[in-house]
Amino acid sequence: MVGRELEERVFLVTGAGGDIGRALVSGLCARGARVAASDVLGQADGQALFDEAAEAPVVSYFQADVRRPEDVDSLLAAVIERYGRIDGLVAAAGVAHWATALEQTHEQWRHVLDVNLEGAYLAAQAVSRELVRSGQRGAIAFVGSWIGSAAARGLLPYCVSKAGLDMLAQCLALELAPHGIRVNVVAPGVVDAGVSAQIFREVPARRQAMEAVIPLGCLGRPEQVADAVAYLLSDAAEYVTGTTLVVDGGIRLAHAGG
Repeated sequence: MVGRELEERVFLVTGAGGDIGRALVSGLCARGARVAASDVLGQADGQALFDEAAEAPVVSYFQADVRRPEDVDSLLAAVIERYGRIDGLVAAAGVAHWATALEQTHEQWRHVLDVNLEGAYLAAQAVSRELVRSGQRGAIAFVGSWIGSAAARGLLPYCVSKAGLDMLAQCLALELAPHGIRVNVVAPGVVDAGVSAQIFREVPARRQAMEAVIPLGCLGRPEQVADAVAYLLSDAAEYVTGTTLVVDGGIRLAHAGG
């Protein structure tokens, strides 16, 4: 049962326009938070995603490209102007390009690293600076991946970027702990969302094959990722920092076992 453990707290969610991003926004709102949702979608299109949802009264949309420091600075300023404060961040903006290591272009490599890793860093730095300036405690959660610690064919830059989030969280957690700011990662497994969901709908045999190797026997749901993030942002995790919470149905165990 969902409680109101995040009542009146303000969180910025980047990458809010995707399936997992929208679930993150909904999960935070259900727990009483006010949410600044951000993505690269145009202002009208982005706001429409949340105006149609039940959480619309407590969600504001802000267009921003997390690869651009000036966008991130303007985004944070707009959030503070809108809500008067910020209590934390969920960095969920992410992209992937499928290609072998030999076929991967430099542009693809840079795009993935810039969005997934540098974008998370820029957003976390901006939010942390504001929290320290205001003398306020806070929490940051990065959305990583189970293949941040398990190599996958065709996803070299994606795997590297998600592995980088684990160390980014550890370093930030160490430096920010004296300020009362906790930093963690949620690493989902194979989630029935986005491009994966589309592939599984078009090729049901792929879904069946994937579910067969997941020890818990099913794909993950965006809401399960949101539950894990909400926990790490809440006071229930007040003694948890610098760690990666893997939410993967056990697939990493099957992967490790060959």
